[in-house]
Amino acid sequence: MRLAQSLFFLVAAALALAVGAAYADDKIGKDDNDPGFHALDKNKDGYISRAEAKGNPTLSKNFKEADKNGDGKLSRTEYLTAMTKQDAKTAKSKVENAMDRNKDKRDAGSGSTSSK
Repeated sequence: MRLAQSLFFLVAAALALAVGAAYADDKIGKDDNDPGFHALDKNKDGYISRAEAKGNPTLSKNFKEADKNGDGKLSRTEYLTAMTKQDAKTAKSKVENAMDRNKDKRDAGSGSTSSK
């Protein structure tokens, strides 16, 4: 059962990422929480500084963790790694919430309604 559940989460996360990629062009410049690498890189030096990262609250909060080489700035690779990790957490949370709601519905509907 645990393996099946793990596989379900893996497939759901992959599907969420695939769907997200399919609609990525529609979101450019429209997501207030993640304006994108180029929009955050205000001085266009190819890196996101700690000050520039403040344009994305999640990235700013996790800047130190995202800065893998500790140089005080995020490369595009470091940025994408951090954002992909955040997207996976969000997808997992949404799947778990959906599964919980579905389980609650099944549990509520499992009562007997037959009469003799």
